[in-house]
Amino acid sequence: MVCLFFIISLAVAIFFFVKSIKEYNRNNEDTDESCGYFVAAIIAGIISVPFLIWGLILIDEIANEYIIDNKIAMYEEENASIEESIDVTVRSYMDFEASTYGELKDKDAINLVSLFPELKSDTLVQKQIEVYVANNNKIKQLKEEKIDLSKSKWQLYFGR
Repeated sequence: MVCLFFIISLAVAIFFFVKSIKEYNRNNEDTDESCGYFVAAIIAGIISVPFLIWGLILIDEIANEYIIDNKIAMYEEENASIEESIDVTVRSYMDFEASTYGELKDKDAINLVSLFPELKSDTLVQKQIEVYVANNNKIKQLKEEKIDLSKSKWQLYFGR
């Protein structure tokens, strides 16, 4: 959309500028008509500048899409390793406490930490859970930014 408006306003500016030059050359002097065309060309050129700036801003936003995908993948990898680490800790604790917590083996490791008071107070596990939650929040934020990029694409070139 922005590209379209920029191209149209630039085309109008060029049209009036060419028309102004032709009118000037036809009469070999400045006439009101050639000055009018020149003023129209200047106005259309001025109108095209905000569309150019807006388009450049949108291009910069859209160019970050690849980076957002890489960041999401990085955070998901980190969360997978944290989950694995917590899972090992929880499983080893469950082996230790097999008689008490034996029926809970099929649950998610992150949820199991909340069931074990000893693990819940363990600072390493607590820190890992904090990082895990922060990563999940960051992933949500990045996915939201990626969704917003579709709006920017539409504004720039009617894209998805």
